[in-house]
Amino acid sequence: MPDRPAFRSTARSGSDAVADYRNKTVCVVDNGLFVELAITLIPSFGRVFYFNEWMSAFPKSNSTLVGQGVPGLTKVRSPFEIVDDVDLWVFPDVYYGPLQKHLVDLGKRVWGGRMGENLELDRAWSKRTCADAGIDIGPFKVITGLDALREFLRENDDVFVKVSFTRGDFETFHARNYRNIEPKLDELEWSLGAKKRVIEFVVEAAINDAVEVGYDGFCIDGKFASGAAFGLEVKDRGYLGEALKYEDLPECVKSVNKKLAPIMRAFNYRGFFSSEIRATPDGKAYLIDPCARFGSPPGELFEAFVANWSDILWEGAEGVVVEPKYVGRFGAELLLHSTWADKNWQEVEFPKGLREFVKLRNLTVIDGRYYVAPQQVGLPEIGAVVATSDTMEGAIRLVQERAEKVKGYYVDTYPDSLNEAVEAYEAVKTLRKGE
Repeated sequence: MPDRPAFRSTARSGSDAVADYRNKTVCVVDNGLFVELAITLIPSFGRVFYFNEWMSAFPKSNSTLVGQGVPGLTKVRSPFEIVDDVDLWVFPDVYYGPLQKHLVDLGKRVWGGRMGENLELDRAWSKRTCADAGIDIGPFKVITGLDALREFLRENDDVFVKVSFTRGDFETFHARNYRNIEPKLDELEWSLGAKKRVIEFVVEAAINDAVEVGYDGFCIDGKFASGAAFGLEVKDRGYLGEALKYEDLPECVKSVNKKLAPIMRAFNYRGFFSSEIRATPDGKAYLIDPCARFGSPPGELFEAFVANWSDILWEGAEGVVVEPKYVGRFGAELLLHSTWADKNWQEVEFPKGLREFVKLRNLTVIDGRYYVAPQQVGLPEIGAVVATSDTMEGAIRLVQERAEKVKGYYVDTYPDSLNEAVEAYEAVKTLRKGE
């Protein structure tokens, strides 16, 4: 079943007219994960620049090559060399809040979360701020040093250990009990080295007997579009989403957004936003992880799921909410995995007709061949395959068929993971308005 327009949100803010941006330039400032967003904008803008951070005392060429070789994409070594030539700046990821503020002060049109990125990066501050806003926050504790963490985990089971700011130090992990997690702590003892004494951990109690839901979209000065997407993620494997009216989102999702709105407005937040919420039978809605950027997933799917990103970004950067035009009512995403890509150049092969539905991180094109360039911190998730359809079954079937055609050394997907998403989707229907 081909991807085709099916669902359109009726409520709109801003102009309904389709603007012409062929005389405009846009620069996407990224960390390598969302080069495909820049590629999505190529047909709409006269020129698309792409910058990803690559500098260090001894940089390697891997980072400098991300975005290279893509027709229609101009790679730049510094955003400052083109600051006078760019009409729209787009920040799909975090860590660039100060740069965004500087560009805004220069009078530039900027899409991004500004310093609202700290809702994601500074976990302890974020939880206290959200709690002050009336949002349910589960028990948590800030612990300094690995020895103190070990001591805490010996006495406390079923918790999640996280880190603020430096996402590359380690991934969030679940400590069911000390015996179970001791090997991970031993690994951290070695990998953290001397900083094991000063690193700050945020430890959160597990919130069990709950359904995980959330919002995926964008926020403009505390305002949310009338058309929304409601989706469920199978962690690191897949995503299943539905386009619907904002008013039909689960009440707990809308409640969290409403309480977040004044915080976002204070930050002049104008960018992508997702939330992870644990909804419990007693009516609580615990905000677990605010995602102050393009999520991954569902960012890869949304690049194909929404047809009018140029309007959304252009107007949203100036504080105007433009309604998303969804291509299909349902969308599905399967993540591409490769343990080889952690430290090696990963070629990914697929039929030419699937190009717009295969979304790769750290993409480099060399001699017409598609590669994922290895980075300083390797992850097994190297991209995704996406599909949309009028029906849930159609979107799942189509993305599974496409995923089968994507090949590469050690490249895998988990097509059956979407069955878990369907089960979870049915489970959360009771949270939807009128159901």
